[in-house]
Amino acid sequence: MLIMNDFCDKDIKILFKNLCCSKCRNDFTTGSLTVKRREGDILICNLKCTVCEKDFGDVVFNFNRKSDKHYPMEIIDGPPPISSDDVINAHEFIKKMK
Repeated sequence: MLIMNDFCDKDIKILFKNLCCSKCRNDFTTGSLTVKRREGDILICNLKCTVCEKDFGDVVFNFNRKSDKHYPMEIIDGPPPISSDDVINAHEFIKKMK
C-alpha cells in the first residue's frame, strides 16, 4: 500500500461532494481511501467507510495532482435489473444450444 499523500482533505471534499456512505450516510474522508497501486495519474484505491466500515471495494481514479480544478464524482446508473422474462429467454436460448 502506498502513502496517502495522493489526496488531501480538500480533494476528498470535492470528489465526494455528491456521495456518502450508502449504509450510514456519513461523508467519506482521506481515511476512507487506501491507495493500493499507482500508475502515473491512475490510482487504484480501496474505499471503506471510516464510521460503519462498509467496504465499497476498489475504485479507480484518473487523478492529476498538477491540475488546479477537480470535479465531484457522480453516480452512474447501470442497466435495469434482470427481469423474469430475461431469465426465461436465457433458459430457452441455452436449451436450444444443446
